[in-house]
Amino acid sequence: MNRIKRARQITEGALPAITLVLVSFISTLVAILGLQTWVAIAAVAAVVVSGSQVLKKEVLIPWRIKAADNSVVRVWAQAEQGGGFTASAVQIAPRRWATAAHVVVRDSVELKLGDTWIQSRVIYRDEDLDLAVLAVDHDWPWLARISTDLPDPGSRIQVTGWTEGRRDKENRDRGLRAVQDYTVQGPVEESLIVLAGAVPPRGFSGAAVTEIDSGKVVAVLFNFLRGDSSASAGLPRLDEVHATPLSCIPVEYRR
Repeated sequence: MNRIKRARQITEGALPAITLVLVSFISTLVAILGLQTWVAIAAVAAVVVSGSQVLKKEVLIPWRIKAADNSVVRVWAQAEQGGGFTASAVQIAPRRWATAAHVVVRDSVELKLGDTWIQSRVIYRDEDLDLAVLAVDHDWPWLARISTDLPDPGSRIQVTGWTEGRRDKENRDRGLRAVQDYTVQGPVEESLIVLAGAVPPRGFSGAAVTEIDSGKVVAVLFNFLRGDSSASAGLPRLDEVHATPLSCIPVEYRR
């Protein structure tokens, strides 16, 4: 799948350049033949092709990243031993939210949509993958653009989630939405994406993993492993942030 994705990226990247070369060739040819009208048409075509790439890079992808950030909301989950804790969830389809399975200790958790806490219900949970999907009977205007393609090793990643913070009068967390940058480590597995970067804040379980080059959410974060720098361990092992690809969610739960 990654080879197909890479081939598509190369093709998409080369297409504008190929088109511009062809347009330039045609413009030269028709100029020699005296067909000045076609020169103008070719010039317009060149502008449209190059302009579409600029719009994608400068407008479309930043808008996708903004939508992904705003589609991540705070989760309040009940702990087994009592009390509760903060986590994150991202809206992957209207009224459907992806998060980590260990967040859903009980059959439902609350999502904070705007200023209102909304009760959700669990419609999918896979303990082995640490992945869950929640459903709510409430609309939220921001929806992440998702991708089931796995990111390539070396891809730049942005992780967006909610941190723990002060408690409100109902003892719920009042953390902040935060963004951290990571890099994909290889090889990428069908059920696991390993990221290198800073230690994620508490509350980032279920945070959205967004591929910066496409602006699409590809996974949700679920775990962190601290590296080992001891001499007995040989080469030092980097800190690892683990995420589960959204492609692991059955199709019927991400629509």
